[in-house]
Amino acid sequence: MSESSKQKRELAAKANRPRLETIGLIYAREMRDQLRDRRTLFTIIVLPILLYPIVGMLLLQIAQFTQQHPISVCVIGVEHVQSATSSDVPPLLVQTETVGEEPPEKALPKFRFADAVSEDIQNVNVTTYQTGELERTGDLSERSETWVRDGIYDCVVCFETPLSNMDAAQTAQPGTIGLFYNVASDQSLVARERVAAILNRWRGSWVRSRLSSAGMELSVLDPFQVRDVDIAPERTREAAFWSKLLPFIMLIWAMTGAFYPAIDLVAGEKERGTLETLLCSPTLRSEIVWGKLGAVMSFSMLTAILNACSMLVTSTFVFNQIAVGPTGSMGTPPLIPMLWLFVALVPLSALFSALALAVAAMAKSSKEGQYYLMPLMMLTLPLVLLPMLPGTTLSLGTSLIPVTGMFLLVRTLVEGHMLEALMYVPTVALVTGVCLWLAVQWARRQFESEAVLFGDGDQWELGAWVRHLWRDRQRAATPTVAFACGAIVLVGLFFGKLAVTEMPTTFAGISTLVLVPQLGLILAPTLLMSVMLTTSLRTSLRIGLPSWRAWPVIGVLCVMLHPLYIQLAGWISTMYPLSDQAAEAMLPFTQQIAAAPWTSVILLMAFVPAICEEITFRGFIFGGLVRGGHPLRAVLVTALMFGISHGVLQQSISATFMGLLLGWIALRTGSVLPGIAIHFCNNAMSVSLQRVAELDIPVLNQLIQSTATGPAYHPYWTACCLIVSSACVIAIYRITQDTDPINSNDALADRLVVNHNVTDPSIKRLATATR
Repeated sequence: MSESSKQKRELAAKANRPRLETIGLIYAREMRDQLRDRRTLFTIIVLPILLYPIVGMLLLQIAQFTQQHPISVCVIGVEHVQSATSSDVPPLLVQTETVGEEPPEKALPKFRFADAVSEDIQNVNVTTYQTGELERTGDLSERSETWVRDGIYDCVVCFETPLSNMDAAQTAQPGTIGLFYNVASDQSLVARERVAAILNRWRGSWVRSRLSSAGMELSVLDPFQVRDVDIAPERTREAAFWSKLLPFIMLIWAMTGAFYPAIDLVAGEKERGTLETLLCSPTLRSEIVWGKLGAVMSFSMLTAILNACSMLVTSTFVFNQIAVGPTGSMGTPPLIPMLWLFVALVPLSALFSALALAVAAMAKSSKEGQYYLMPLMMLTLPLVLLPMLPGTTLSLGTSLIPVTGMFLLVRTLVEGHMLEALMYVPTVALVTGVCLWLAVQWARRQFESEAVLFGDGDQWELGAWVRHLWRDRQRAATPTVAFACGAIVLVGLFFGKLAVTEMPTTFAGISTLVLVPQLGLILAPTLLMSVMLTTSLRTSLRIGLPSWRAWPVIGVLCVMLHPLYIQLAGWISTMYPLSDQAAEAMLPFTQQIAAAPWTSVILLMAFVPAICEEITFRGFIFGGLVRGGHPLRAVLVTALMFGISHGVLQQSISATFMGLLLGWIALRTGSVLPGIAIHFCNNAMSVSLQRVAELDIPVLNQLIQSTATGPAYHPYWTACCLIVSSACVIAIYRITQDTDPINSNDALADRLVVNHNVTDPSIKRLATATR
């Protein structure tokens, strides 16, 4: 009997195993259909070949506009300029030859800026007035503003008071020069910059003349010279330039090249009615996913490669003509190191393709698919832009960031730092592999769900949806309501943090800073939605008592988890150091917490957050997301939301890991109460660690040690806590293994299985069918 069962399981596993021949047929079908589409051919092949040469031609045409254009400058008070000029200082204005039919003695004098203070006198048209000519007709400042505002002059220089002469006493009052310009006009801004440079040069000559007349050596103004020496070879400089530009271009086009084929292969087939035919064929859903994924990935890579090659050929010629890049020329990229970029393109294209395929499966039409994929692109774009920021280098922290780590790894390899890159290859490969596996699993689940592929396509109406929420209320939140609650909480916290302009310096202000988000932005929306959109407050918030056997284990876990949390926070702070500005901004907060009464701190920093955050994330939102048999979705999404709700990056990362454990415990116990207990103890011990270390108790001194950053646990105690915590997790699993975690967390199952310990299989089958 056992041999027969084993053979049946092997046959079932073999039947459900994807077949390479079938995947190849589906891949060939999708590639053939896409290559027959003129839109696809234009986007993938024609557009890259034509786009960059056309852009290059436009850049060459636009390059001529980068030269300096003539500007018109009006100088008011030319007599002050002439009276201030001495033999030791070059003049600001010099008279030009008179032009006109009148004799020279009758012609008006014309001026220009002197060669010594202006680099380009040909492109500056100067008009001068004496102060007396304009003071009779009005205020000089108002006249200057009017001329600049009306565009008569790009810039007006008004000598509002006489300047002290070089021969005057050293105590003479400095003169005032008004520089009028219009920030709304680019031409006026250019004129302002050029005139300001001229005035600064003229003022420098004044300073040198006065120091010389006072008997001081002019060498004190220029005690040394700095000579820049770049030791990097020319090929290294070129590689550094291309290593930052090319990966960015290729990743953007790999993302774009995956989106549109994914929309056409799923949403487009829904519109054409061909997806049903494919699903009815004797193929596995996994085979369809792999075939379509291979086709989307091929187009993604092809788009990225063609765009990169076309850009390389074009930019090498165009940018050299307009002198862009290091030393005025970018040169040609090193081809051999650039091969690393094509190696990294394979997993990244697969990742983008899997994400695009999963999102496109939710769309009913191509138009709707474009709406869905745009937010996905906006969420992925920061991961591509982050490596472009100055100072972002490959490290342990950055290697753990998806897409960003791969980008930085390729850049390091292209620049020739092989040993440094090899250190982080395992980390980047692991993170990329996990993300790719999750994306493929998501796409596979989308194609296995009939509700996703063939959901109701009727037009959505807001009024009918609101009436449905009230009329068809259930014991717990639906997944849509749970997502809506999480979005409301996170958006509210975002704007709440923006409203805080400075850190409070009193405990009362800190209390307000903590209580308002916790009670008003986290707990209040949850309770409101629970009362209005569900029929059972106790069930929707998951306030139920777990098995009594679990409580002793939970109690031990409450104490043993804190050293592990502190160790995790220390590792995260090492990988992502807190900036000095952020540490200084948080200093008043930590000082007030350290000086406040202990009971008030525990109530404010431990009790209130544990109640509000756990009821919201592991209560209402978790109860909605776990519906329909999605425990992994509930654990992951609530952990991410819980982490994002914390304002500081380091706290967000550590809170996300803690949220994963709390979500698993909430799933196994079917209650939010164990999470509240663990959350409360963890926060209470965090705010009390400094006070406990100051008690100077011999037993505690064996567990807690003093470090440069404050008290910390001894390594051997942390290791003991790790062993005990692992045993507690195993104990929780064994205690709850007799209960079905899905039935104990799903509100629809609660209608039939009131007692989680019911063992009647007929009742459980009926509960599962109802779900």
